[in-house]
Amino acid sequence: MDTTFTLDQLSALTDLPLRTIRYYIQLGLVERHEGDRKHARYNQRHLDQLLQVRAMADQGMPLERIKHQMQGTTPPLPPPRTAGDISVISKVFIAPGVELHLEPQAAGLPPEKLRQFVRAVLNQWENLHDPE
Repeated sequence: MDTTFTLDQLSALTDLPLRTIRYYIQLGLVERHEGDRKHARYNQRHLDQLLQVRAMADQGMPLERIKHQMQGTTPPLPPPRTAGDISVISKVFIAPGVELHLEPQAAGLPPEKLRQFVRAVLNQWENLHDPE
């Protein structure tokens, strides 16, 4: 017999608010429930989808990208930049004459991943300039 869950049970199992689960369903990240709305039931497939979406979202992946990942489709190319477009650039000083310019949001780097990336670049720079 297949295990089924209520929305409240899914919320408890995934540690996601009910509103977030409904939003994910509305966006098509998670399949719609079985049965009528009053007696909606969810199964293991729904739980797996929620856990997968949560894992990607926790890593900072935008929901639109998660949707394409879940559906196995390729996201459309971003529109070309035009005069007046604004973006936030992070500028990291590595050494005299060496700076790293990043667009963390465009690169899909949440703050912790950005810090990891910068640490890796700094470590690599040190390895290149380590007198032996």
